[in-house]
Order: sequence, then C-alpha cells, then structure tokens
Amino acid sequence: MKLIKLSGIVICSLLATSACKSKKPAVAADEALSAEPIVANIQMKETMLLPKPIDFVNINSLSITGDILEIDATFSGCEKHDFTLYGNRAYQKSLPPKIGLALIHDAHGDKCRKQSTKKLYFNIKDIRYPTKQEDYVIVVYVNQNSGKSADYKY
Repeated sequence: MKLIKLSGIVICSLLATSACKSKKPAVAADEALSAEPIVANIQMKETMLLPKPIDFVNINSLSITGDILEIDATFSGCEKHDFTLYGNRAYQKSLPPKIGLALIHDAHGDKCRKQSTKKLYFNIKDIRYPTKQEDYVIVVYVNQNSGKSADYKY
C-alpha cells in the first residue's frame, strides 16, 4: 500500500514539474531556410562623418555576389541591434581602385555580453565607379581596421 502511495506521489511530482516547463514553438528547418535575407541599401554620404556612438562589431568575413555585399559579423548582445553601411565616393588612386565603407553598429544600450553572429546583406550598386558602369573591379574594404576586403566585379 505504501508503495502505491509513493508511486502516485512520484508520478504526480513528475507531471507537475513537466507542466511548468516553457514550451517554445518549433520552427520547421525548411521554413527557416526558405526565409529570404533582408537586403539593405548602402547609405551614401558626402563625407565620412559618422554618427556617434558606435558600438563594437567584429567583421569575420566579406563576400560579394552580384551587387550584394554579405558581411558575417559578431557582436555582443541579446536584443535587436541595427547595422547601417555607410560609404562615399572617395576612391583610392590605385588599380583596381579601392573604396572604404563603414559598418555602424547601434546596440541601443544593450549591455548583454552574449556573443551573437549575424549575416548582413547590403546592395552596393551605388559604389560603382562613375565612368565605369560595366566590366570593372573595385576592391571594397569594410571598417578599415578589420583587414577584410572583397572584389566587387560588375
């Protein structure tokens, strides 16, 4: 009899603890893969005076496909962060010409220290060299101190 009561208490305890766990809705793998990436436009400025403050972002890699620049970036935070890519038409005199762009990270005061990685996509068609609209190459640098560059061939 004691064994039956003990078994009943254990089963009730297990049911109660499992009912308290939060359940997050599952996302199907094919649903997550089918989501189209958001492509933002580059913000062209006359000068490279940038907004303050600028939060830290590490650029892991750059790649360009067509007119789309993909930036793989790491930053600290748990909330929604904004990223803006700025440029101007100050090409370095070299062959091929080089242009520096600035990726600005706004953490909106998020102090969370969790490392997050995000792929960012930007349409960079506006940085094409003014007199060369086809069959040309520009070396694109993002955040000069990152040491990362990619060839924009159009």
